[in-house]
Amino acid sequence: MTRESSPKEKLLGLLNEGREATLDELSSLLGITRRHVRRLLTELEEEGRSIQERWEGGMKRFSLAPEDRSVPAGQIDLTERELQALTVAASAAQATLRPTPFGNQLQEAVRKLLRASGMIFSFEPGWQPEIWHFDASVSSNVDPEVFWAVAQAANECETLAVDYYSASTGQFSSGRRIDPLVIAEQGGSWLLAAYCHENQEVLDFSIPAIEAAEPTGEYFSRPEDFDPEVYFEERFHALRGEGEREVTLAVEEEKAEYFRRKTYHPSQVVEDREEGGITVTFETSSLHDVAAFVRSWGPGVKVVSPDELAERIAAEARQVAKSYRGGG
Repeated sequence: MTRESSPKEKLLGLLNEGREATLDELSSLLGITRRHVRRLLTELEEEGRSIQERWEGGMKRFSLAPEDRSVPAGQIDLTERELQALTVAASAAQATLRPTPFGNQLQEAVRKLLRASGMIFSFEPGWQPEIWHFDASVSSNVDPEVFWAVAQAANECETLAVDYYSASTGQFSSGRRIDPLVIAEQGGSWLLAAYCHENQEVLDFSIPAIEAAEPTGEYFSRPEDFDPEVYFEERFHALRGEGEREVTLAVEEEKAEYFRRKTYHPSQVVEDREEGGITVTFETSSLHDVAAFVRSWGPGVKVVSPDELAERIAAEARQVAKSYRGGG
């Protein structure tokens, strides 16, 4: 025999659907008095649900905040291997999402899914964090409120007014209007590709550098010719630069194997050198992040071209050596 839902459960079901209604409308739908509806709304608020109120036509309308809406699990046909894949994927994703509001919610969502399955697993879900490790040592400090505002604006195609500090130019802009297109994690840095109304082009914005983000109530259409894969492919985890630059590196034999078995850049081309070692060539939109990449290898990886990159790294190396000599 199926148990009939209580008025409170029915009310929560209506609100979870995104319904916005007056006390009279809810009273009619649930078959209870206005006072009873009000009491149930108060109980939901005391349980931590955000009940929103809005006046329209002289009447107050009630709804549930989007972030507090839940979806009934229903019956989902998943195999044990698929559930284990989701468990591992959640650990991998949390390493990336840790500084954002989504990190803990992802783990909790997977735990609920595992409980709802009612299965006895041959793998132990609680052991998965001990079996799998994903690097979360490098991450940006992200303001949760700013991140939520950016994510919601990107979902709804709403223009934002942001207060932004550009580290590359040292300039601060207030109320800068942008259309958020793509949120990306690049090597521990959270970036936003957005159309800038001031510059009239798509630019990179470091999300930790956005000090405030306010919805404007104005909406945009996503550009049909914007391809996120193309936009982000020619870079080394940094803000996009201007133009395309070809970089050639000479790699000594002791470090050549790393490049033979791993692609560090989508356009990477590896060729053997007659004198030993390899030559690595790729195209990128920014030399700034390439300099950091080359420095991370130390001796054994040398810039062949362009000259300005080679001279920059050489000058930095001399400055570092000088600072150590000065320190005794």
